[in-house]
Amino acid sequence: MIRRLRLLTGLTLFTYVATHAIALVAGNYSLAAMEGLRHSVSEAWETWLGLFLLYGAFLTHLSLGLYAIYRRRRWRGMARSEALQLITGLSVPVLLALHFVSTRMAEVLYDLEPTYPWIMAIYLKYDTVAGVRQAITLLTVWLHGCLGLYFWLRLKPFWPRWRFVLFAGALLWPTLSLTGFWKAGNEAVANAADPAWVRAVLADVGVLNNDAQSMLLTVENVVILILAGLLIATLIARSVRIQLEKRRGMVRLRYDDGREFTFNQGLSLLEASRDCNHPHAGVCGGRGRCSTCRVRVRKGAELLPPPSPAEVAVLERVRAGPDVRLACQSIPAAGSIEITPLLPHTATARHGHAAASRLAHGREATIAVMFCDLRGFTRVSEDRLPYDTVFLLNRYFDAMGRAIEESGGHLDKFIGDGVMALFGLEDGAEAGCRNALRAAKRMAERLAALNSGLRQDLDQPLRIGIGIHVGPTIVGEMGYGRATQITAIGDTVNTASRLESMTKEFSAQLVVSRAVLETAGQQDFMSEAITEHEAAIRGRQRPLRVLAVADAAALPV
Repeated sequence: MIRRLRLLTGLTLFTYVATHAIALVAGNYSLAAMEGLRHSVSEAWETWLGLFLLYGAFLTHLSLGLYAIYRRRRWRGMARSEALQLITGLSVPVLLALHFVSTRMAEVLYDLEPTYPWIMAIYLKYDTVAGVRQAITLLTVWLHGCLGLYFWLRLKPFWPRWRFVLFAGALLWPTLSLTGFWKAGNEAVANAADPAWVRAVLADVGVLNNDAQSMLLTVENVVILILAGLLIATLIARSVRIQLEKRRGMVRLRYDDGREFTFNQGLSLLEASRDCNHPHAGVCGGRGRCSTCRVRVRKGAELLPPPSPAEVAVLERVRAGPDVRLACQSIPAAGSIEITPLLPHTATARHGHAAASRLAHGREATIAVMFCDLRGFTRVSEDRLPYDTVFLLNRYFDAMGRAIEESGGHLDKFIGDGVMALFGLEDGAEAGCRNALRAAKRMAERLAALNSGLRQDLDQPLRIGIGIHVGPTIVGEMGYGRATQITAIGDTVNTASRLESMTKEFSAQLVVSRAVLETAGQQDFMSEAITEHEAAIRGRQRPLRVLAVADAAALPV
């Protein structure tokens, strides 16, 4: 509930700032356009419901921010982005104090009607320090809101596709707001040289005497002192809480590599790992959203409190077992506990997505494995410039990759000028074998089209060899850091690679095991271009019955 309230109130405030900036953007056109939009933009927020939402969201968000500081157990190891969000969040109320007092408080106490001509003239002519401060306030508020959105959205599956669009919007909107602020402000400065214009503006706004101005400055100082007092009280309460927690007892934490660490009760498993410098993934900053910090509790599960509904939802999303917990949400009682982190410490936000985690822990699956290799490419590329070679390879990879993906295959990796693909990860071996044969047919067709399009650039057409086999494999996320990916290992993979090599021996474009055809329900088709052999496979005791297909484009699938 706390996280949802922070998100909802933060979105409300960010929406207010974004819509408030529309008038500033209009300042790029004229000061009159800025003033004309002020009523339209502010109308919804000036109603009793709008004011209730706005000030309620601000006070709630501020309170939850202070509560987060109170609940925080450690500052060491905080990510830079998280520290920047904290600093900007603490700065925003202080920076807004002047703007709030000079507009809203002046309107309530002295019946002032702030207009943009009046505000722009003050900020760029009569009090430029206040103008600079207001520009800094806009950037600080926008940065804080964008960081909050980033921490929320980066864990969504659509983030990789939309991040550059969102980053562009995050940069463009404040830039246009500031340029509008500057252009409209300069227009107000020029108009202020005319006493009649100044008198007309003051007639619309109203006039504050010296006593009223002193009163507003006093209110501003009181607001800042109240904010500072709240922060100091929060830090004192946090220190008291930490000292009380230290008296509850000690926890001994043991990792699967034998390393042990003893700490005072009150830290979460993730915080304890970072305190003892044990590498541990944790993308969302301990908010319990990303699931990358999850651990398997081998011993001492009874020391942990029951998972909250939010933690249960995250664990169900990644299909975790009953002995798996989120380290950032698990605060053990005094005693001994043993854990195994389930993701490498280099895990990124994508590892928390449900789609990426279905196979993360590995499982045995019967799938079809394909290897494809470009024949004689060394001779083709040896007289070409590096640019031409890269261009040619990328055209080839694009054609083969599209054929595989359109047929329902999973592109495992590119190996030099070769390709490895997996079929049937989600829909089973039968569909996987049919899709693998369909992919081979499409690859042959795409290669013929590619050769036709490049016939002026090639001395001889490109040729490929494809090997396909089906059988049990171990499938899971394997690798290190950014090189981690879904892949497969086992005898089936090795056999498929051997079949691809046999295309040279049989002068064929495709060598496929009889098991693939039988699994796909295509065991009856034969033609003059298809020959059957018993092949001795290195590493296998028995020969394997395979079919050599001269042209995979002739496959009846």
